Amino acid sequence: MTVSGLERARQALRRGDPEALLGERECVWLDVKDGVYRLEQPKGPEELAKDVAAFANTRDGGLILVGFTTRKEYGEEIVEALNPVPRKLIDLDRHRQLIATRVIPALREVSVDWLDCGNGLGVLIIDIPAQPQSSQLFAVPAPTGTSEVSKIALGVPVRRGDGTTWLRPHEIQHFVGLGWANSGEVIGKLSAALASIGDPRPVAEPRYTVGGGEPGWSGVFLQAFGEFAEQGVMLGEPVSDVVPVGPGVVQYFAVPGERFGWVLCAQPKGRPVVVAEEIWQALRDQGSGSPDGDALGAVGFPSGDTTTTRVVDRNVTAVSLSGGRWGRGRLLRETVQGQGWWWAPEPEPSTTTSASTGSWAPTSVRPQLRARVLAILPFADAGDLKITPDRLDTVLPDLPFSQLAGFTTNLSSRRGGSLPAGAWDTGPNRNSSDRFSYASEIATSDGEVALVAEVMMSLPGAMNSAVVTCAEVRIVSFDAWARALGVEPGSGLRWSGDDLLEFFVAAWETATELLPRLVLDPVTPRRWSAVPHVELWVGTDRSHNQPETRLMLEDVLDLDSFGATGHRAQLSELFVSLPAVPGLDAESRRRRARSALVDMAHRYGFMGVRESSF
Repeated sequence: MTVSGLERARQALRRGDPEALLGERECVWLDVKDGVYRLEQPKGPEELAKDVAAFANTRDGGLILVGFTTRKEYGEEIVEALNPVPRKLIDLDRHRQLIATRVIPALREVSVDWLDCGNGLGVLIIDIPAQPQSSQLFAVPAPTGTSEVSKIALGVPVRRGDGTTWLRPHEIQHFVGLGWANSGEVIGKLSAALASIGDPRPVAEPRYTVGGGEPGWSGVFLQAFGEFAEQGVMLGEPVSDVVPVGPGVVQYFAVPGERFGWVLCAQPKGRPVVVAEEIWQALRDQGSGSPDGDALGAVGFPSGDTTTTRVVDRNVTAVSLSGGRWGRGRLLRETVQGQGWWWAPEPEPSTTTSASTGSWAPTSVRPQLRARVLAILPFADAGDLKITPDRLDTVLPDLPFSQLAGFTTNLSSRRGGSLPAGAWDTGPNRNSSDRFSYASEIATSDGEVALVAEVMMSLPGAMNSAVVTCAEVRIVSFDAWARALGVEPGSGLRWSGDDLLEFFVAAWETATELLPRLVLDPVTPRRWSAVPHVELWVGTDRSHNQPETRLMLEDVLDLDSFGATGHRAQLSELFVSLPAVPGLDAESRRRRARSALVDMAHRYGFMGVRESSF
């Protein structure tokens, strides 16, 4: 489908769908190229700076995409085909450095990214967001055609229709006379820049004031600036206005002689927080998978305090976040495996179900007890994921040794029987490049199935935008299980609260750590497009329209360890959902599973339950 509009084009690129732009016309916000900028040649850096500054001088900004071909149609350039360029020809840092040093004044939030198309090929994406009118006009050193950068002349490139041109001298003088966007401040900036033509001294960077820009923040930022100085934190010079971003406002600072500066941010409630620029960039990276492109609006800002200022320096390993659409969370530094920063939500339980909650529900043989852990993993750019034979070869040998398999064996041994799990084979649900189902059965001597352990996965599709995994155990028949164990039916076969906790711990590990290996390397960093969740569920699956066979939860689960409640006779299930990411260590998973089980009990009326109950 052809993308219409700048924001929809950005969304298509963020989800890894560059072909969505085919058929689009080059325009005031879109410029596509089939060849790379030759930065080793004198004209390459000049062309790059000119193109970027031209988009910065428009109202909405725009996109420069390297890796497409066009065709001419009625005088317009139409994006015709994807033509990825070699990754080895693209130095992202060099592009960023040239943009930062050659466009005057400094641009904000410009991103230079690579969209991998496989086989060492891809698309270079330069995204220039809308710039404050108070910063326009943007200029670049006048072209010289040599490796020397002009220090005595500048030019002002502008985007007109589907092309980039230079403002002519009389046009520049016209804007000086009228004022760009009626801004006296800009007249002064432009006049100073023009005055430097013929002056051998370099053009001075425009000066910003602490707290200047967005109304209402000057006093707050000035006070914070002074308080930080008293703490020995020297922010340097402001290099931007205060601008609204995500849940609050930010202002950028540069420290002379330092590669990275500081970011001063604030939310409507709480004092400003100063953040090392490296940490700020990590925060933006972790939220960059948000479909709307509002990274900071998704993850939020470092949490402020109501009474004191806060410093987040470059040495921190954990940063508490608030104000984002994804809820409260933390930015954490991986210090063991060297994977850099990662975002983790706070595990706040709820009973809110998802579109995936009812996935893989039995349609034929309904078990008497079913327990499951479902993981909803909304990886950004997940459209390229698929299950392959090589991936299966890395996971299937581990299924018999998984924690889920170990749980089924221990479940029987705790009841006096020795019933090792059966062989794992394709399960009752579909298997394909985007679906996975493998199961292991325990049966009686005459072949009646008593217990089933199953693992399942589905990849994103038309009805689901997330990777969904599931680890499940089903008691198909307690009578059959008793015969397989060689015990009397009903003799202590109901699950206990401890059984349920051990299941949740084992299934959580299987669903979030083992199964994702079907499509991802364990050390591959991934971004999120939404908050990942883990759902814990236990219940009966007997049909409501067959009351004579209807079982209630207390028939299959010993609720005595949960304590008293006036509703236990009516319960058919227990459910809780909580935000959680893969990668937790074993002790953290157990701690969170126990806490979730206690919260689950409280939500269903068992208010006497404590974590020491299990």
